[in-house]
Amino acid sequence: MRLRIRLSLILLCVAVLGSANLFGQATATGTIQGTVVDKSQAVVSGAQVVATFKATGITRIATTNDTGSYRFDFVPAGTYQIKVAKQGFASVVQTTEVLVGQSAAVNVILEPGAATEVVEVTSTAPLVDITKTGVSQDITPREVAQLPLVGRDAANLAYLVPGVKAADSYDPTKNRYAILSINGSDGRNVNTTINGVDNKDNTVGGAVMQMPLEAVQEFQISTQRFSAENGRSQGAAINMITKSGTNNYHGSTFGYFRNSALNTDEKVANGDGTSTPQHPDYSRQFFGGSIGGPFVKDKLFGFFAIERQRESQGLSETGSSYSELVLAQQAGLAAQPALTIPRPFHEWRYTGRMDWTINSRNSAYLSYSSQANDSLNDQSDGTADLTNGNFTTNHLQIANLTVNSQLSNTVVNQFTFGFQYWNNLIASKISAPLVVFPNPAQFGTNTNVPQQSFQRKWQFRDDISKTMGKHTFKAGADYIWNPVEGGFFEFSSTLEIDFLQNPSTILANPSTYPQGFSTPGLIGGMAYANGNPYFLVATKQLGFYGQDDWKVTNRLTLNLGLRWDRDFNALGQADITKSRTYQELVAINSPISNPYVSHLPHDDTKDFSPRIGFAYDLTGAGKHVVRGGFGLYFGNSFQNIPLFMEQQANPTIFQTVLSLSAPTDPVPGTGLTLGQWQFGVSPLPTLPPPSSTLAEGAIGRIIDPRYRNPVTEEFNVGYSWAFNRNSVFEAEYTHVLGLHENKTINIDQKVPAGTDSSGNVILTRPLTAAFTAAGQPVLNSVRADESINRNRYDGVNFSFRQRMSHRFSLIANYTLARAMGYGYGGVPSSGFRNYARNGYAPFAPYEFGPSYNDERHHVTLAGQVSLPKGFEFAPILQYGSARPYNPWNGLSDNTLNTGGGTLSAVVVPKSDPKNLFAFAGNDTGAQNCYYLTNNCTIAGFDSLRGDPFFELDTKLAKNIKIGERLNVQVIAQAFNLTNRANYGNNFGNNISSPGTFGHPVGYFAPNATFIPRSIWSEFGVHVTF
Repeated sequence: MRLRIRLSLILLCVAVLGSANLFGQATATGTIQGTVVDKSQAVVSGAQVVATFKATGITRIATTNDTGSYRFDFVPAGTYQIKVAKQGFASVVQTTEVLVGQSAAVNVILEPGAATEVVEVTSTAPLVDITKTGVSQDITPREVAQLPLVGRDAANLAYLVPGVKAADSYDPTKNRYAILSINGSDGRNVNTTINGVDNKDNTVGGAVMQMPLEAVQEFQISTQRFSAENGRSQGAAINMITKSGTNNYHGSTFGYFRNSALNTDEKVANGDGTSTPQHPDYSRQFFGGSIGGPFVKDKLFGFFAIERQRESQGLSETGSSYSELVLAQQAGLAAQPALTIPRPFHEWRYTGRMDWTINSRNSAYLSYSSQANDSLNDQSDGTADLTNGNFTTNHLQIANLTVNSQLSNTVVNQFTFGFQYWNNLIASKISAPLVVFPNPAQFGTNTNVPQQSFQRKWQFRDDISKTMGKHTFKAGADYIWNPVEGGFFEFSSTLEIDFLQNPSTILANPSTYPQGFSTPGLIGGMAYANGNPYFLVATKQLGFYGQDDWKVTNRLTLNLGLRWDRDFNALGQADITKSRTYQELVAINSPISNPYVSHLPHDDTKDFSPRIGFAYDLTGAGKHVVRGGFGLYFGNSFQNIPLFMEQQANPTIFQTVLSLSAPTDPVPGTGLTLGQWQFGVSPLPTLPPPSSTLAEGAIGRIIDPRYRNPVTEEFNVGYSWAFNRNSVFEAEYTHVLGLHENKTINIDQKVPAGTDSSGNVILTRPLTAAFTAAGQPVLNSVRADESINRNRYDGVNFSFRQRMSHRFSLIANYTLARAMGYGYGGVPSSGFRNYARNGYAPFAPYEFGPSYNDERHHVTLAGQVSLPKGFEFAPILQYGSARPYNPWNGLSDNTLNTGGGTLSAVVVPKSDPKNLFAFAGNDTGAQNCYYLTNNCTIAGFDSLRGDPFFELDTKLAKNIKIGERLNVQVIAQAFNLTNRANYGNNFGNNISSPGTFGHPVGYFAPNATFIPRSIWSEFGVHVTF
């Protein structure tokens, strides 16, 4: 069957190539358009316009219509020569640059003369795109090549775009990625394409592939209000394109080197307002190169880039944790403490591309990229030993086949065939019981391993463009087939044993613990999980769009578009009726749960996205442009939303099958209670086998049958002023309203049921009686994923850009913004597991608060200075005002005793709502005040603020020219040049720990970036020819 499918795909590609009807996605290209007039400003119709791509010599031909207009759609980004000829006029030749996703305007004035006479016009491409209606910015090839860049990840340059800021990694598979917060989001809703091919992670969101920087030509970021050609994102769209071969041989080789001698000490926060200097071991070598050129001049071209990274670093163990583990080891326990946990990382990235000019109307290119890395101990947190580590392997591929066909002078058709593959495995070679001390300190198999995520995508897309007078009509279809998507998550894969005391306490009190670690009563808990942990689905995605770019006048452009998208089986609908939670809720037939099983969720069929925009040139000179528009943008439901429900549909259910916490709990197979059991003396418990039914006290998972895809309503209005040919000022207001975001609600949350003899509130689960009456296991909670959450973003961007002129270029951005929402800190697109603190009031006033990534003020400055004697200097400065964080009660994960499925609440008196410590350590008092007297409420979300963020990165380079084409660049880069300890909003927020409350406890974005976080420098050499 698989062979037949593969053969069918190959035959399809051959057939399409034979008809010369393939091409790349619209978002991987640009547009050239303009108007031809004579000296009197009368339009010239019938003029021939030839656009020649200077890199490869490929040409496109158009004829001006009765309005004097011409247009080339879907042209590859790069430099073009435009030649305009008309009988009775001298020909005009002009050069322009096309950036990805943008429209380059080349307006031509013809002078009377012979057609053989050629007038060359020297000009620079306008900085203002007079047809752009959305909110986007290009990162140019020069910026990719010249600006300082952490880890050679091109996506880090996205921070140069107004409204884009850094965020923490939201998943272990996204560590070492540039996580982009746009509209206050956590980065999941950013949709990335590479050469027009989908590069999105359908499991947790965000990007999958990271490209070798030597292969990246440029990319465009659309933060809001992009056209109907782009879909599957209610956040932002990033379109990245790779370099190609040209008629000239060109290439590069480079090496960047750094070690701990080039770093200063880190200021590691102690949690009490002080810090301790640390100087972790670190070294990294980054090297590679590229080569490109013609196989056959003007016909066949090739390009190849490869990069290798070798990194050695260590994670410093928390001092108290290390001391406790040393004592445990000395006492004969299996701990393997280390002052530094090794974290090596090795990676290959490479890209190959071949371009073929078939004839004057057809061209094709094939591109393949791969990324493979492996690392150790990225799950370690500094409180465990060497046995608690892990290994991670990551393999990623993306490819596309693209052919460009000009069907006539006014019609261009596109077709994209793409492939994407990703396989991430996080596992351990050690299988041993996990022993946990309260310090915290632990040894044994990490509770987060093993886990795996994988996906495989095949993409087919067709776009067609037709120019008719003042209208350019576009239409397209996009189909993605995911034959396999999912993975597994196997937490607590070995027996967990929890001690009630630390080794130091046990060894220092022999009278209290006469048998040392084997003293009865020292073990406070045991846990173990098993069953089938896989979640596997096959999904499909389909989209259609139509768009009219209407040039109403030479000064007014309208974009009128409509898009429709549909996802198939994104919520695992085929598994729902087999899910044990669904079956239990059907069996109990309760009015509380019946709405969730009365019918099944279905794929959205009404995801229609109208998109309307305008751009108006106020003077007709392209210097003052007003733009704006409105649109709807639908996103996807990530696979991690139905993950646990899908696991509960397997033949055996992955769940906790052993959970002991009371001294009287029997330890299976030993004849002992937990209070009698002796570590190292008593036999290990007999672990229950996997079960096909839910265990008593399990967590139920269900998908709301009314579940919908998330959507945003987006509005923008902006103004651009090009006050000379090299400088532009822009101002933009954007409004984004997010609807149908995920929120998880416990429909069996405990409710008050009277008081006990002491007058304290009693809380019971509403469904307990129904479960018991139906003979079903009584569940701990029933968590329904619903699409009811809402959020809002309002921002004003001010931007100044000056391209290289008088040896100087500059980007200066300031954003004033406000990102708010309900629950989980108001994070737009938090993706899933967005819990309220009271599931019965998910939209209570106290649930509304700023996003965890909310920055009211953000400033970015970047530039390049060309100095004498071949020196170049390029800085990037970022400042962000303090972000919020949320208070919580760490004494109890469930202050209000809701029964789980809610976030920890901080209860405050209504008369003194800022008194966060009113019930610190007093859960009973908090519950009585909240439930019985109604004199208390819950503290507002994200009501506290951390520290502002500030970072200055610089690059100094010396260019040494050898001959006409060879350039040797010697480079020194320094990051965080002011040595600021950027703690951000990583602050102690536990009201039960006043010593650390309100003090930094770690660095900003601790999972998205790796050590060191002080001043660090590197040296390199980059040779180009």
